[in-house]
Parts: sequence; C-alpha cells; structure tokens
Amino acid sequence: MPITKELPEIMNGFKVIKDDGRDKNDIRYAFVICKACGNEFRTSVYHINVIESCGCLPCRPPKPLPEMINGFKILKDFGYNNGIRRALVVCKICTREYEVDPNKLKYRLHCGCIRKGVIASRYNKQYPRLGQTYKHMMNRCYKKTDQDYYNYGARGITVCDEWKNDRNKFIEWAINNGYSDELTIDRIDFNKGYCPENCRWATEIDQARNTSRNVMNLELANKIRKEFNHNTKELASRYNVSEGTIWNIIHNRSWKS
Repeated sequence: MPITKELPEIMNGFKVIKDDGRDKNDIRYAFVICKACGNEFRTSVYHINVIESCGCLPCRPPKPLPEMINGFKILKDFGYNNGIRRALVVCKICTREYEVDPNKLKYRLHCGCIRKGVIASRYNKQYPRLGQTYKHMMNRCYKKTDQDYYNYGARGITVCDEWKNDRNKFIEWAINNGYSDELTIDRIDFNKGYCPENCRWATEIDQARNTSRNVMNLELANKIRKEFNHNTKELASRYNVSEGTIWNIIHNRSWKS
C-alpha cells in the first residue's frame, strides 16, 4: 500500500483537525473548522479546495462556465449542490449528453465511452440484433478470415467512417430509417459500400431483386469461365453481374461445372 501523505494543518483557509481516511470509493475525508463560522464539519479533501464554508454562507452565483472546456461543449450549468458543481455537457468523442462536475473536464478524454480502444455501444441491451448486424457488416468488409470477405472487403466494399468509428451512429441511423427485426440491411448499389446514402432495410426478396444473381445460370457461368482473362471488372460489366459473382464462378464457389 502506498504511504498516504499527511494533510497540512491549513487547507484553503480551513483548519484540519482530523484526517478521517478513505472510504470504499477511495475518497479521502477530513474533519475541519469552517473558516466562516468556526463550526466543525466533515468533507472530502478534494472539496476543501473548492468550497468557502461549511454551508453557512449564503449561496453566491458561481462564475459562468465557458462554452467549451477541453473539447467538451457545455449545454447547461446546474450550479453547486452540497459543494459539488454539475453541468450538462456533450462528450467530444461520442457526442452523448451527460451530467458531470465541470471542474473535472480538463482532465477527461471522454465520457467513459471508449472501451478497448473503440466507442462502446449504448444500445446492446435494447437492440441486440442490430449489434450483430453491425458486427457482421464490419467482419465481411475488414476481416480477411470471414467467409464472406471475398465478396465484400476483397472487392473494395467498405463501411463509411461515421459508422466505422462509432457503432452508435449506425444503430441510430437504423432506428430512424425503417429498421425492424424481420428486415436486413441492403446496399442499393451493390458495387458501393455501406453508408447512409447507399443503404436501406429490406426483405430477403427485395435484396434478391437488387442483385444480379437471379439472372445467372450454369450455361452462362461456363461461358464466363471460358472468357476469363483475369479482368473480373470487365466480365462483371459485360454480363451485368457483380465482381463477387465472377470471382465465385472462376474459383468454383458457385455454379460449379
């Protein structure tokens, strides 16, 4: 255990009469003499430096907060309550609104949203299926060992930065754009990536209509194999199918001869 530094006799004008140690939350307390009225009272060591009395003095309006503190936007100042100042702020990382002591913002990097290097989901419990949809979307675009990577990431299909950097943005878009549990995410142009402008929620039948797979047959697949010249893009354009379909045919993953 580290050695606890002794408290000085005077802190911010308050005379310290007893160190009361730390509680279960590791907050250190002390008994002090109020510099305004002389009464003895107990307070945290942190608050000794930000209060002016034991509560005996009439409340004075706090100094106005700036619009921004360390990148956090201040929405509303609630003032002091029991010596603790509270304010409604916007997290500079995930843009979530939350209440916090504004005096601590200069030491903060985020609201607590970053876990294991990524922004944590706020919707896992309420929308577990959307969380899985997001995971599968990311895997097929960026995880080379995913079984569907060859038809997505290998073809240059990506996820827009807004969704890639914050799954909450993806889930919020889904909730506001027609998501329901019986639908799946569909790219309007299957040659483009995942982004709000190119995605919708559709049934499996709708998705099938949006792809060219339903026009493929074994005869056409064999013709594609004969004409293959290492240019999947050219063949895809000629036969009005996706490059992923061409890749599957050439490697005998589908329409095997």
